[in-house]
Amino acid sequence: MRRGIIAVAAVLSLLSAVPAFAVDGSQPPQETGINFEQMRSDHLRKLDERINSLKQEKTCVQAAKNQDDLRACRAKHRAEMKDRGHEMRKRGPGGPGAPLPPEGK
Repeated sequence: MRRGIIAVAAVLSLLSAVPAFAVDGSQPPQETGINFEQMRSDHLRKLDERINSLKQEKTCVQAAKNQDDLRACRAKHRAEMKDRGHEMRKRGPGGPGAPLPPEGK
């Protein structure tokens, strides 16, 4: 008898929890629209920066007269990309508005 009561209580508690989870999941937070727009504009800005960087590298490669010029173009492009990587690491994980990592890392 005692097991039956415990089993019924467990089933009822699980059944009452399911609708609560469903209600929470169906309503997106109010900030979603703002964050999405900000994330999209940030992503587009980064894409434009990459496109411009690749165009500059392409112009450099097209103007190259020999192997050394070609290597110089590649080295310049890699240095720019490395600097951008350092900037992104300084900003830390997450998108715009994310907290900055503590200094010293």
